[in-house]
Amino acid sequence: MRYRLFVAVLLAVAMVSPAYAQTSSEITREQVDAALDRRREASSSLDGMTARFGEAISNEIVTRERVVSLSKSVAKLEQEIGTKRVQVKDLIRDRYMSGGSLGTERIFTATTFKDIPVRSEYYALANERDLALLRGLEAAEELHVQQQEQLDRTLEEQSALVVEIGELTEEIGIRLEQADADYNSIAIAFEQQEAEKFRLAEEARIRREEAARRAAEEAARQATSTTAAETTTTASQGSTTTSGGGETTTTAETETTTTAAPTTTTTLPTSAPPVVTDGKTCPINAATSFTDSWGAPRSGGRSHKGVDLMAARGAPLVAIESGTVTRTSDSSLGGISIYLTGASGNRYYYAHLDSLADGISGGTSVSVGDLVGSNGSSGNASYSAPHLHFQYAPPGSDWVNPYLLVKALCG
Repeated sequence: MRYRLFVAVLLAVAMVSPAYAQTSSEITREQVDAALDRRREASSSLDGMTARFGEAISNEIVTRERVVSLSKSVAKLEQEIGTKRVQVKDLIRDRYMSGGSLGTERIFTATTFKDIPVRSEYYALANERDLALLRGLEAAEELHVQQQEQLDRTLEEQSALVVEIGELTEEIGIRLEQADADYNSIAIAFEQQEAEKFRLAEEARIRREEAARRAAEEAARQATSTTAAETTTTASQGSTTTSGGGETTTTAETETTTTAAPTTTTTLPTSAPPVVTDGKTCPINAATSFTDSWGAPRSGGRSHKGVDLMAARGAPLVAIESGTVTRTSDSSLGGISIYLTGASGNRYYYAHLDSLADGISGGTSVSVGDLVGSNGSSGNASYSAPHLHFQYAPPGSDWVNPYLLVKALCG
């Protein structure tokens, strides 16, 4: 199954690199390999930026959850303070009714218990139960101030992380798309060049075969004519048919057969083929950047159980090895996903796809490098950072860190 190149790369091929697509100079395999090395170098140059992106993602998740926790705590304290203030007002009202004015009118306009200037006098008049109530209010107000300040700082941290993540996402995306365009402009032109060579060679072969066929037919016809002439001469020596003035008539029938030249259909490639090593290939056939994020914090108290390969939206996702798609799914967490079991017994999980390739479903057999879907951000993933969440499990094992496997295949 040949895979199709995503739209951005098709546009790039149409617009980029006249040195390859618009000149008569032949592209060599060495040039394609050099272009692939440059794509890998471009991806590797993003390692530091991608590591910072992964760190920022984890920090933002932790910070966001801290904001939620602090917000709940502050809201609970505000409710507690409101209840305690009502109780303190009732307490002071009782003291006023029984012991005269101690400036209690100030309690009804005070912002916090500390704002009341005669607080020490209230303490002097209060019993232990009353003191517990008064001190509880004071402690709640102090804790509320502290947690509100912490919440404000945490919100600022989260906001800064969101901005940083956006900037890193944009920069990484631009560089990956450029790396794809540079490589595909050469690789696709090379594939088209080789397809054209094959087409011309096939046409030449067909012409040679047709010429040989016609020559053989002509030789056979001449041989048949010679044999017929000899037969007629021999026959005329023994028996002659005379008509009218004694003329001899000889009749010969010749059958001619014309064979049409076979037609050939040449399918031009629409994207550069994946690089296969020892029966496996990178699950993304495009420029990609990733870091070892196994175990990193994720929302809901989870930890990361795979590696995130960043790539352009729509980048072709391919079968890492030959095998069978055991099932596909579409969930709120993993989005559009594929479970693939390789011929080796390895299991793989692809998540957050934009779409599945035509014909991909549970039970579909695939060969290494076959298109299985397109890169995206479905499910619990940020739209601005399309990536493939990839998991790997050896035969008979649970999911393990796939970083070293992906590093070996994707560079």
